[in-house]
Amino acid sequence: MPESVASEVVSAMVGGMFSASALYPLEVLKTRMQAESKPSNKKSSNPQENNNSTDSVTNNNNNNTDSNNDDDEIESGGGGGKQQSLKHQYSQAATEGMSAYASLMYQHEGGIPPFYAGVGTSAVQSATEKALYFFAYTFFKNGYVNLTGSSNIGTISNLILGCMAEWAHLPVTLPIDCVTTAIQTDDKNRGAFVLLGNILSEKGIGGFYKGIQAYTVLCLKPAIQYTVYEQVKKMVLATRRVNNAAVVAGGGRKVV
Repeated sequence: MPESVASEVVSAMVGGMFSASALYPLEVLKTRMQAESKPSNKKSSNPQENNNSTDSVTNNNNNNTDSNNDDDEIESGGGGGKQQSLKHQYSQAATEGMSAYASLMYQHEGGIPPFYAGVGTSAVQSATEKALYFFAYTFFKNGYVNLTGSSNIGTISNLILGCMAEWAHLPVTLPIDCVTTAIQTDDKNRGAFVLLGNILSEKGIGGFYKGIQAYTVLCLKPAIQYTVYEQVKKMVLATRRVNNAAVVAGGGRKVV
């Protein structure tokens, strides 16, 4: 591997790992807030149902035996009630905003560590994605140049090459992304390998590629970014060459 290519790959991997780690708490908040269900209204909107509920409560109050049984059930289910109440608080906080949800996480889950659950897996996924994208794009770009005999790649061709490079890394990076999401939303603090085994046993290999159709469309985003970058880079370099040529022709000093 040429030294320049190796340095670019390493730079892309380090940059991907750093950006993923620095913004990871926001990624955790986004994923968990999206997974929260809306808080339900326990009161029925149906008047008939409310009347039936009132009649039921009256009948239970008149029956001492049933009331005692109900009290025993409430006492035995106290832990479940607390859990349901906490879930309701999380659901409510998700509707209020990111700061409210982050405050609730910090208060009930032990401070900062929950915001970085799975950060190692995310960093590996980001570094792998950047490296594979670079290798795939370089491979497709060289193939295009060899096939057409021209090193001048147009905008549309660049966009297609970028999409193909994004699709090339999905078989490897999608399972890692799936495990990362499972870590972020797991309320039992299980490790990556445990969750990996659970996904395999419950859903099989297909569980790692759920939603791959959406990912194939989302590949347009980085492809467009890279295409715009390449075109702007060409324009800047071309302008700089013209300016340098004009300065040299005028007897001035060359602009670097």
